[in-house]
Amino acid sequence: MKNLNLKKNIERRFFLLSALKGISFGVLSWRLFDLQIIENKKYDKLSKNNQFNFSLVVPERGEIYDRKGRVLAANRDAFSLYIKSSQNLNLKKILDKLLLITNLNKEDVNNFKNRYKNLKKNNVNVFITDNLSQRDISKIAVRLHEFPEVNFLMTKKRVYPQGTITSHLIGYTGKLTEQDLKKNKNLINFSNLRIGKYGLEKFFDNKLRGEFGRRREEVNARGKIITSNLYEKPNAGKNLNLSIDLNIQSYALTRLQNLNSKKSKFNEPETGSVVVMDVNTGELVCCVSSPNFNPNIFTRGIKSKEWKSLINNKKAPLLNRAVSGLYSPGSTIKMAVALAALENGIIGYDKKFFCNGVKEYGDMKFHCWHKYGHGNINLSQAIERSCDVFFYELGLKVGIEKIGLMLKKLGLDGNINLELNELRKGLVPSKKWKLNVKGTRWTPGETINASIGQGYMLSNPIELATMVSRIANSELSVEPTLLSGKTKKFAKLDINKNHLNYIKSAMSNVVNSELGTAYKSKLKIKNFKMAGKTGTVQVVRISEDEREKGIIKNKDREWKKRDHALFVGYAPLEKPKYSICVIVEHGGSGSTVAAPVAKDIMEKLLV
Repeated sequence: MKNLNLKKNIERRFFLLSALKGISFGVLSWRLFDLQIIENKKYDKLSKNNQFNFSLVVPERGEIYDRKGRVLAANRDAFSLYIKSSQNLNLKKILDKLLLITNLNKEDVNNFKNRYKNLKKNNVNVFITDNLSQRDISKIAVRLHEFPEVNFLMTKKRVYPQGTITSHLIGYTGKLTEQDLKKNKNLINFSNLRIGKYGLEKFFDNKLRGEFGRRREEVNARGKIITSNLYEKPNAGKNLNLSIDLNIQSYALTRLQNLNSKKSKFNEPETGSVVVMDVNTGELVCCVSSPNFNPNIFTRGIKSKEWKSLINNKKAPLLNRAVSGLYSPGSTIKMAVALAALENGIIGYDKKFFCNGVKEYGDMKFHCWHKYGHGNINLSQAIERSCDVFFYELGLKVGIEKIGLMLKKLGLDGNINLELNELRKGLVPSKKWKLNVKGTRWTPGETINASIGQGYMLSNPIELATMVSRIANSELSVEPTLLSGKTKKFAKLDINKNHLNYIKSAMSNVVNSELGTAYKSKLKIKNFKMAGKTGTVQVVRISEDEREKGIIKNKDREWKKRDHALFVGYAPLEKPKYSICVIVEHGGSGSTVAAPVAKDIMEKLLV
């Protein structure tokens, strides 16, 4: 009986256990069915969102080299700092701690906060900065356990090994802004992207920037990366090979900056530009602007104090004077006026005008630079000695329209292109221009001024170097370029060769004749001669007040009131290779200041 009761108890418990097991299995089966079948799509989507992040991979930017392969702009390894987004992240605490132990730029931090605020999902690396010093990186690295949300990613940083030497040409890159996105609809809004902001970096930005790659990262529930796969490789940007010779660029800059205004009792540094062009290919061998700046400060993130210092500097160091500086060309365009007269049959080689030091027209007087005049001289002598009165007479006979046509044929009035957005077009005035812009008619007195490159006329150094290149070449309308080996067919220069040879002979006399205005700057290397033309552009007349104070010479005046010094030329004389334009702002005489600079640079080029 006892055994029978025990058996029944065992059977009852077994039944209960079996029932419970069956019920549990049924519940689990139903939940599994619910998860796998009914809510499969919902959880599959959530699973994918939680497990994978997709990001862009910035391509390596193309590098920039000079004509001999020397690096002008390159990339070096750097670290970018990120914070992994999370729903319960105490962002303020993390940033405060980072700011306490590092020199994080506050502007970078504020930009990061804005990006983070607009974020629409978690487990995403949000870029803070790539401007960390090695010291800052070390400080964070040793305390990384305190920052589980902080990540470092290897990246590339733009550097400019030559610093100030090529700053205006190469330019610099900067962070992508909302304004950039509005201007260029093709740009991708990516926080770690840097684009060209100035110079060649800006002009060739699309070429240098390359194409984005794409990466897929698998993360766990805590946001830690499990796997990372690059499923679309980035295409690196293309390199640029420039026509610039770094040695000549460096020498020209040093030569220009070492003038130091020793002849003046004021001690302001010189400002100006030097352009050297190959007269056969148009390649720019040197393109210098002074003062300049260090482009590397933009790479590390320029501080507001530094930026204000640059833009408030009265000498405008950010201005590329070689392409953006506009000046009255002065006597450097007398060859163009002469060619206009010769081409139109207005004057012959032997025609003479008498210069007594002043040209009277109506009740106006126009003075020659030589107080006592040059006497009875012909066209070649007028160019050699830079006689103003001769060209006053000649300009009135030729007229502003014919002068303008010749200047445009030689490359002035914005009739050239260059691989820089900063290129500003010069101005060759005309009767129509004055009526449209000034609302008044053109006057003969304005033609007189234009005949010696004064008045409304403006040009930049690149244009003047182009003008001389075309005269020296004598066959082709050479156009400037900053790229090495760029093949381009130039249009024919439609000017009589005999007239050009006559002008070139006169330009040779400017430098190599004892009466020439640049005779003291003739080359001192055997078998080489230079031809050229000086120019001195008056900025402000000496006032009566200045005269009363004993200031009667340009060199003793306040810097900003002194004349500009100009020189244009080419060499060698027999087989022209290089043209040159030197402008020294407020430097004084073209003969004594600009021409010697050109001489030294030409000798450096030819030896």
